[in-house]
Amino acid sequence: MKFLFPSFLLALLAVAIPIIIHLFSFRQYRTVYFSNVSFLREIKKESKNKSKLKQLLILIARILAIIFLVFAFAQPYIPTGNQLHKNPQQVVGIYVDNSFSMNALSPKGQLLEAARNKALEICLAHPAGTKFRLFTNDLEPKHQHLFNKEQFIQLVAAIQPSSVVIPLSMVFSRFASGNHLSAEPNADKHLYFISDFQRTISDFENFGKEPVSCWMLPLSPAEIANLYIDSCWYEVPAHYLKQEEEIFVRIKNSSTQSFQNLPLKIMLNDSIKSITNFTVNTQNEIITSLKYTNNTSGLQLGQIEISDYPFTHDNNWYISYFVEPRLKALTIFDNSAESKEGAGFLAALFENDNYVQLDVVNSQNLQISKLATYNTIFLINTGELSSGLISELSNTAAKGASIVIFPAGENIQNVNNLLAAFNVSSIIAADTTTQKISGIDFDNPFFAGVFKKKEENPVLPETRGHYQFAANRQQSDMRLLWFQNNDPALSVQPFENGKIYLFSFPLNKDNEAFSRDVIFVPVAYNIVLNSAPDQPASLIVGKNNFFQLGAAKNVNLGSNIEMVNRKNGDRFVPGKNVTGNGVILEFNDLIKNDGHFLLQNEDSVFAAVAFNYDRKESDLNYFQVDELKAKIEALQMKNVKVVENAEGNFAEVFDEIQNGKQLWKWFILMALLMILAEVALIRFWKSQPKT
Repeated sequence: MKFLFPSFLLALLAVAIPIIIHLFSFRQYRTVYFSNVSFLREIKKESKNKSKLKQLLILIARILAIIFLVFAFAQPYIPTGNQLHKNPQQVVGIYVDNSFSMNALSPKGQLLEAARNKALEICLAHPAGTKFRLFTNDLEPKHQHLFNKEQFIQLVAAIQPSSVVIPLSMVFSRFASGNHLSAEPNADKHLYFISDFQRTISDFENFGKEPVSCWMLPLSPAEIANLYIDSCWYEVPAHYLKQEEEIFVRIKNSSTQSFQNLPLKIMLNDSIKSITNFTVNTQNEIITSLKYTNNTSGLQLGQIEISDYPFTHDNNWYISYFVEPRLKALTIFDNSAESKEGAGFLAALFENDNYVQLDVVNSQNLQISKLATYNTIFLINTGELSSGLISELSNTAAKGASIVIFPAGENIQNVNNLLAAFNVSSIIAADTTTQKISGIDFDNPFFAGVFKKKEENPVLPETRGHYQFAANRQQSDMRLLWFQNNDPALSVQPFENGKIYLFSFPLNKDNEAFSRDVIFVPVAYNIVLNSAPDQPASLIVGKNNFFQLGAAKNVNLGSNIEMVNRKNGDRFVPGKNVTGNGVILEFNDLIKNDGHFLLQNEDSVFAAVAFNYDRKESDLNYFQVDELKAKIEALQMKNVKVVENAEGNFAEVFDEIQNGKQLWKWFILMALLMILAEVALIRFWKSQPKT
């Protein structure tokens, strides 16, 4: 224990006054006469002992009353190690957590409102002349300067909830190394954190070693409860007309109650497409799905919804994708007879199709510049291809197209040159025996919806010979069909943004059994359908800062590209970067809100991007005060302290921070108790009169 004014302790000499009074009693005695005093001897002895005890207790009460009063005026305190220096120059940083988790309710209202009020209390508790700097999750440029009290109060009043999530170490780093401190090089630096201290942001281990005193003021919600959509995804990221879509939804429940038969719905282009009910237990999660059909082409703007309060930022999940009105396919053949035969089989398959437009072109008449306009390119038993054509085919596949190869020809090296451009295993031999296709990968999404049931021994066609490939096949290479000897008949592997489908036999009259079998139709047709470009259904605010054009890659982009917020009509111009794989739009930190953002080119909408808030703020997992103190002690962070009574009056908290734990009130109370004890002894302890 220490004293703020130790000189007052000299007043302890006043203790001598009651001692002197006790030693020299100034009370006058009176004589009482009795006829017989033999019975008074014992009474006199007993009364004398009681009187001495009473006087001694009164003396002790008086001495303690004086001691307690003197101590109270000397203002004792217990040093806590938290005291601020008395440097007249002080720079105070205050971080107000304005993330979505601060929308929670506490006994004093919304946490964010309580945080704003606490920031004002901190500001008003500091002496005049103190410089302040405000921090929020937005890290706004205007907050980089030092402000006086009046300016700081105005800034605090303007704080609004933000979708941005930042770690606490970033706030510490910006305050400790900020250029604003150059104006006050000798000032003491103090940083206050007002937050709910979610575990996902409380990275104290990343704090620096700069001489900054940090004070943690945890605000706790009244109830930790949230039901939210954690994520959504499509099993097949490509979308085409009349396709039955199935979107999977992960829903998490962090509350202390279970929910039963709550509605989950998906809106597509402002119309309800599907509704289902879900049940989720307390502190658990589920994955459910919604099914619907793409009945229209063009942009599809979707929104999955649930209902929950008070956290509403994570009740929606926005999606967007593009359905091509028609898929364009190209068949390339040469002058050989078997190449023309194979092209004829494909032409007959797609001849009257309203959704797939198939162009059949001789390699000698091919316009290489138009390859990028096709979703699928069939190479039918072609011989030698020019290096320019191979290079353009590689670029087209890299941008998202599918290349389908039926190998043939006497010179196998010509085929291997083509395969090498796509990193596909080369042909090493030709098996001339007739082999029957005996296996189908029924579980592959490629065959989704094709077969009503899985046949153990399906009746499949046979081919007259096939090519064998090198054993060093890619790990991403998947067999879709295979022969009795286990050699692949059809395989697929990704190539950057596209796919390479490789048959191990030519498409010609010798293998007419395959082209006339029922398996040929779904295989060829699904190759084209799966060539619809994969599209990200949604992006995350603050994480995904660019978008590569997929379905709209063929749009002639001008210089007037704009992104328009569909909710409020706000517009901004994204950056544009043209690469070999297409056009990349960059928007950095311009996206602050969730929702649909339309991409316009000369006032014409050609694409859309769906953004959703980061679900970090939805995981309501906080540090309690004791856990916070234990973590800081474990890290031996002596410059970081936790204010336990953060929700109390900050004037008292600040006084304790400045001067330690004040005890003068307790000494005043004890002095009053001693005075009352003295009065009680005098008034209620009756003794015999002295003789």
